Amino acid sequence: MTQHDETRLRCRRRRLAGALLAGSGLFDGLAGASDLDDDRYVVDGPEGLLHLDLTGWSWAHLGITVLVVLGGVLLFTTRPWSVRLAAVAAVATILLHLVMLPFEPGWAVISIGLAVAALRLLWLVRRPSARADDVSGRPCR
Repeated sequence: MTQHDETRLRCRRRRLAGALLAGSGLFDGLAGASDLDDDRYVVDGPEGLLHLDLTGWSWAHLGITVLVVLGGVLLFTTRPWSVRLAAVAAVATILLHLVMLPFEPGWAVISIGLAVAALRLLWLVRRPSARADDVSGRPCR
């Protein structure tokens, strides 16, 4: 594989990771906004029915969504720090969805899967090249 092909592959991986994060964050924000006023979780415990209010977690959901969308959009730029920001955003969304897994299992599994796929792509982008004459600062086209 030539140096030009490696650079193009890194650019494509970076763009795909950005699209995965931005798209996942956008839909995640819509789901978080819909949960702000909807308290639909009831647990049957030994003391009776417990009504769970997840409004605080919904606000955390929206805050992390802003970080995920921002990280995904900034991956389309060639800034070196945008990969780190996107990785932090992906880890944050994974942790949030692990907490929300008992309440929204389907959505949490999908979001965790997209974030893990984006992290894998970002790992491949940050991996040092096998060639010694690689110019890593070359912008994507």
